[in-house]
Amino acid sequence: MNDQQNTDSQIHQKLELFISCRGLANMDLFSKSDPFVILQTQQNHNWFDFCKTEIVYDNLNPNFTKTFIIDYFFECQQPLKFIVNDDDGDGKFDFIGSAETTLGCIAGSRDQVLIVDLKRGSKKTGSLIIKAEQVRSLNKKLRMQINGDQFPNRSCIPWLSLCPFFRLYRQSQDSNQNLLIYESEHVKFSLDPKWRRLDITLQKLCNGNLDKQLKLEVWDYFSTGSPELIGHTQFTVNEIIDMKQYQKQLLNRDNNQAGLIIFNEVKIYEPPTFMDYLKSGTQINLISAIDFTGSNGSPNSPSSLHYIDNQTGKLNQYQQALLAVGEILLNYSYDKKVPMYGFGCKPNLKNFKSSTTLHCFPLNGNPQNPEVEGIEGIMQTYSDALKHVKFDGPTYFNPLLQEVIKIATLSQDMVKDSYYVLFILTDGEIHDMRQTIDSVVASSHLPLSIIIVGVGNANFSNMNILDDDEGNLKDSKGNQSFRDLVQFVPFNQFKDNPELLAKNVLQELPDQIVEYMQLVDQKPKFQSKQQDISHSEFKQTPTIGNFSGLQISDEYIQQFNQQERVWSSQDKNYKQSQDPYINEKQQFK
Repeated sequence: MNDQQNTDSQIHQKLELFISCRGLANMDLFSKSDPFVILQTQQNHNWFDFCKTEIVYDNLNPNFTKTFIIDYFFECQQPLKFIVNDDDGDGKFDFIGSAETTLGCIAGSRDQVLIVDLKRGSKKTGSLIIKAEQVRSLNKKLRMQINGDQFPNRSCIPWLSLCPFFRLYRQSQDSNQNLLIYESEHVKFSLDPKWRRLDITLQKLCNGNLDKQLKLEVWDYFSTGSPELIGHTQFTVNEIIDMKQYQKQLLNRDNNQAGLIIFNEVKIYEPPTFMDYLKSGTQINLISAIDFTGSNGSPNSPSSLHYIDNQTGKLNQYQQALLAVGEILLNYSYDKKVPMYGFGCKPNLKNFKSSTTLHCFPLNGNPQNPEVEGIEGIMQTYSDALKHVKFDGPTYFNPLLQEVIKIATLSQDMVKDSYYVLFILTDGEIHDMRQTIDSVVASSHLPLSIIIVGVGNANFSNMNILDDDEGNLKDSKGNQSFRDLVQFVPFNQFKDNPELLAKNVLQELPDQIVEYMQLVDQKPKFQSKQQDISHSEFKQTPTIGNFSGLQISDEYIQQFNQQERVWSSQDKNYKQSQDPYINEKQQFK
């Protein structure tokens, strides 16, 4: 490593920002606000959304578990804007207040804690607390199953017993703060709950320090009113690691026994990476869908979102988005073939006509083979179809999702290394939102991501319901989505900057693919590192030396050739709940 590289590695670090608010202005009449925080970063003097926290319901003093991890450059100003909103449901929200600062200001604050006023106009509407900690280890994760047992029953009615959930805290680096790092779902009416398996990075759990004190609190959830503390306990990762089962006694506020917490099958492991799956042959298959509803305007009118200016050659918004996203995703597809669909119109294609409005039809007019080839095929098929469709409406997504679910389900059964990306371009609100949500939840266990780009100036607020980063999306029967698989981006936010559009559209996709593979327990065929790591291996991390050269062994070539034959054969066969006030300075007892 030369001096310049050494300097860069010291200056370029990652910081994790923990966010809390205190004394927020109440925006609701009959209850408390449901706040969430959006972090914006600045590029070319314009603000862009970077990330957002979960929603904390019915709380004016929230502590958010979703943190922001951001690159820190000592030599850069790095302006940040924090926007606090009150969630009103259905994608609507009220603005509570905002604050601007810089990452350097946060890093340079005493104890790396910055408290700033939130303002709406000139009026103070609360305080924002930002705590920064340096990220020390990002890759290794801890997996554990946490169960409860022998919880006290506070109700004389058996079927109205506890609805327990737990909160997990770690001490900050200066040891004078409790940082909320995880909150579980609540288990209905159970004295011996079994919560979802927890997979969490060691960086977030304990900042890489296996001896750091962690605090676990168990609460009883109420749909109305604040939750009640059942009990608490403390532990370190070193206490519970490599144990098939480990028990800790819960103590209530009076230090009386309040049940047991049981840690099952705790282990540290190195999760597979996106690159591991690519190396193992995972292909990303693009499926595109285009909105031809009447709200786009006649394609012959220069004001139409579908208007193609043949004189200047300037691309319309649909073309810009297709080109920017398609070019990138096709890099990860071997055959470069893309099924294309249209919706919201009456097609009058050469081999496919309909007198009724269709909400999912092959854009090339071939129901048996809706695929086109390469980016040229995508662009040409779109421009050709414009001449042979009659715009109509309304905007329905569900018929399209049902078709793609069939494709992904068949692939899941036959070709394990295929992952699908449904790329929808639309100009307006969805008119079958309930059915669409049901289909999104139903497809959350399939190899599928859904990317939606909103073109034009319509109100896209309801799209945020689908883009559920908090993992709270539920269908009409109350079933919760297994994972977040939808990404929505408004085109106008990146107008005339297709590279930035593609970056924001695709930034969540690698993590979504890895999350799906882990959900179905599909390990990569070629893994760069051993996945499961014993306690001793973690504590004694070997030093990685420099490589002057790399030779590919005969064994590796044989493995690759064998895998290539498998790919070829497969291809041939296929044709938050409520949160009471928590004192930031509370000590571990």
